[in-house]
Amino acid sequence: MDIETDDEVDDESDDEVETPNSEKTEKSKGKNTKQERRQGLGFGIISLDSKKSQTTVLAITMGKDWAVQPSLQPTSTLKKHVTKTCKAYQVWLSANKDKAQTVLTPDGVGGDVRVSRVSESVFRKACNELLVLAQLPLAFIESLAMRHFCSKLQLYKPHSRRTATRDIVEMFVKKRAAMKKILEHNSQRMSLTTDIWTATTTRASYMVITAHFVDDMWRLRKMIIGFKNVSDYKGETICNCLLECLAEWGIKKVFCITVDKATANSLAMNMFKKEMMQQNGNDALVLKGEYLHLRCAAHILNLVLKEGLQDIDRSVAAVRNGIQYARSTPNRLKAFVFRVETGKVKRGSLPLDVKTLWNSTYLMLEQALKFRVAFEKLQAEDKPYNDYFLERVDGHKRFGPPMKDDLDEVSAFVQVLGIFYNSTLVLSASNSVASHKIYNEIVSITRNLTIYSTTGDDEELHKRSSAILTKLEKYWDVFGDKVEMNRLVIVASVFDPRKKMKFVEVCFDHLYGKGSVESSHLSDSINNILKNLYDEYTRASLLNTSGSSSQSQSSWSQAQDQFETDISQRTHHIGLPDMDSIFQDIVKEAGIRKSSNELEMYLKEDVESVNSGKYPILSMIAKDILAMQVSSVALEAAFSTSNRLLDSSRSCLTHYMIEVLMCTKQWLK
Repeated sequence: MDIETDDEVDDESDDEVETPNSEKTEKSKGKNTKQERRQGLGFGIISLDSKKSQTTVLAITMGKDWAVQPSLQPTSTLKKHVTKTCKAYQVWLSANKDKAQTVLTPDGVGGDVRVSRVSESVFRKACNELLVLAQLPLAFIESLAMRHFCSKLQLYKPHSRRTATRDIVEMFVKKRAAMKKILEHNSQRMSLTTDIWTATTTRASYMVITAHFVDDMWRLRKMIIGFKNVSDYKGETICNCLLECLAEWGIKKVFCITVDKATANSLAMNMFKKEMMQQNGNDALVLKGEYLHLRCAAHILNLVLKEGLQDIDRSVAAVRNGIQYARSTPNRLKAFVFRVETGKVKRGSLPLDVKTLWNSTYLMLEQALKFRVAFEKLQAEDKPYNDYFLERVDGHKRFGPPMKDDLDEVSAFVQVLGIFYNSTLVLSASNSVASHKIYNEIVSITRNLTIYSTTGDDEELHKRSSAILTKLEKYWDVFGDKVEMNRLVIVASVFDPRKKMKFVEVCFDHLYGKGSVESSHLSDSINNILKNLYDEYTRASLLNTSGSSSQSQSSWSQAQDQFETDISQRTHHIGLPDMDSIFQDIVKEAGIRKSSNELEMYLKEDVESVNSGKYPILSMIAKDILAMQVSSVALEAAFSTSNRLLDSSRSCLTHYMIEVLMCTKQWLK
């Protein structure tokens, strides 16, 4: 309401100034009303009622006590303070010019509350973001649940689905423009990951393309740059989709691309190399794309373990059915608990797995083995338990009950699964730098499987470990195809300033034997790759310094000052204890000889002597190497042996709207 001038206050019959802490007070009766005092919390209401010959004034100001006598009518002074002097009121008034919703929020002083306001535009934007982040159907905004929620909290009436769709598309366009500006200011190459999603209702296929890079503050950044519909899985289709997406975002330099193991992807990468260099020159790819193609480690592990689980499928099914029986009724659970000798059955002690998530199968089997005696006693003593496995489901007898041989087989495989479980947690870390840990995990898995397959008296463990190791070596053969084992994953370990080349040499010695031909060959190969990378980045740096690039040498030095500290912080929490302990036992290198370039200086210096300001060229290489992704899927999907699926509420939308929702969700995080 407009505020009248001081001269008009006494003449108006009903004059009110509404403020955030507006309250109603009881009207004073008669002319001899006692003086009232109010301790200020915020603002107040000034109201005059001349018709009833009564004046009520609530003076609530910012931290002041006001003496109010209705008979003296001190409203002019109070109103002058509120409307002209009080800065807090002016701030509140300017921030709430539009229509707003009044709510209670903490005041921050003494636990009191004050009246605040949420504008309708903020409410509308928050609802749209809720739909995107929670992956809710767009029709949810018009649902009874949403209307009931807003009604109970006295919020605004929710807008329509059509309005929400329009707002979300506008949000997507603005966010994409902001993301493009970030990429324009980025001077590093992009590392890309791709993955295939399938719509559950239409069975349409979509390729998600994610870009990764390390910024000038040495932070790993990632953003989805495309969620494109693909008509088929042919190499040409995948290649064209990648090229179109990169052109749309103006990306002209790529370091590596992580894809799953499929023949079509191999063909697509070969085509991509030719087209990318033809369109953007030889500088578009590092070393002419020789190490562009990187296999997804999570996909390889899932393939190996899927085959391993199929070998013991009957034993796993028997254990799963035994757990289902124990969990099915309270009486059956009581019979199971009665036979438990060690441990205590608590809530969650007998979890059931999701068949397509091998980590849940691992956790289920690990827990079941703790109650091995109880299952054996049930089989020997409980008739209903045995009758349960005689029942036929879909014309087939249930697998089980779990016998001694089944439990022995499961016990051996659980030890193997434990190795892969811990490594997958490291390899699938997409929100932090992990490329320098990749080879550590590969060596750890290989060494542990070798130990399990050659030592001890457990024949079942020997058998399972040998089978898994044979399958794994087919995918990670460092002496085989460069695509199968991209040697950049070994080069990445060199950029841990605590380990450098010495750690890689120790790994070679333990895998192939100290002084062996294989160890020497790999050491020479990694050194050659490092030198080739250094030479190529040096030439590019000279061209940039001569004026072709806006990035100055001083800014490179400033960014490089955080090189060692950043890597050290990112590698401190998650490591490989076995290989680290082996490395710590190696005697430190001898004195440092005079070196001809910064690559040799870096490789020969002790970690205590490393000063990243000395290495501007290596800083460029390090950023690209550290942004490399060994897994094309996020951690939550790294354990899945099935395809990525869109839910039914998303599947029924248009291809463009699906891309809008999927990209915007990641950008809002």
